[in-house]
Amino acid sequence: PFTMNVKLTGIAIAIAALAAALALACWPAADTANPDGAAAAAAGAASASQGRSLAAYFSIDAAPVPGAPPVAVTLAQRLERLAASGKPEDAYAAYQLLDDCIAFGQEGRLPALEFELGREMTAEEKAAQQQLCAGMTQRQRDERLAYLATAARAGVPGAATLFLSEGPFGDRSALRNRPDDPLVQAWKRQAIAQLTAQADEAELSSVATLMMAYLRDGEVVQKDAPQAYGYLLALRLVYDDILAPGVTNPYQDEYWHWLQDELTPAQQAAAAAKGQAIAAKFRQHTGRPAHG
Repeated sequence: PFTMNVKLTGIAIAIAALAAALALACWPAADTANPDGAAAAAAGAASASQGRSLAAYFSIDAAPVPGAPPVAVTLAQRLERLAASGKPEDAYAAYQLLDDCIAFGQEGRLPALEFELGREMTAEEKAAQQQLCAGMTQRQRDERLAYLATAARAGVPGAATLFLSEGPFGDRSALRNRPDDPLVQAWKRQAIAQLTAQADEAELSSVATLMMAYLRDGEVVQKDAPQAYGYLLALRLVYDDILAPGVTNPYQDEYWHWLQDELTPAQQAAAAAKGQAIAAKFRQHTGRPAHG
């Protein structure tokens, strides 16, 4: 049987990232007085700007002195400032900051940042990232999951999907090796509850993640074709609204008719209602009318 392993999670996150990229341009602008608010307001924006921007890593709160060299902010200082705000968006940024350091230590670059920039990191950017992450401690590495849990509980867009991808307490193998552990069972319930709540609010990364999860039996949920089809229809309707004319909707019937065929007429009707409700919520958030 197909399990909810790293491969499936990766597919879900890839779809979620595509959903985020398309939805980001459609989401209403946030309060510009709060730089982290803009990232939080973007539906499915799985990369908060404060967590990814190299400029943010080395910014300082005080106004710069004209002609003075930039003052590098250490990783510890940056984390301290984010934690002190008490904002869940800043907790998410702290998680991403640490996760970026881990990724950079493994690959020598930041693929997510390069995707956002549309180019490879420069030697100067890599040096800056190396300088930032050089002092990361094991305690900081461990704390990143607590930051993520805070963000996911608060409904920060994208956090629920990453909470699932990390696995129970950062150990994906626990789903396979300790499926009956009460702590693992509780983690699964929390992960799905967070995703469901966010999907109901039309947070597209959560919608896409749940659609993929319910397609097959896995280590987190069992196959639920009606649920999967409801989320699929939500994505189809949203993409119909936001895709440019002539662009193929990846969720159209041509690719997914086999899933619809598994459902009874009553189940299809319930799935359609679910999809329409989520799409309506997305339009409400973005102020976009439905096509047609």
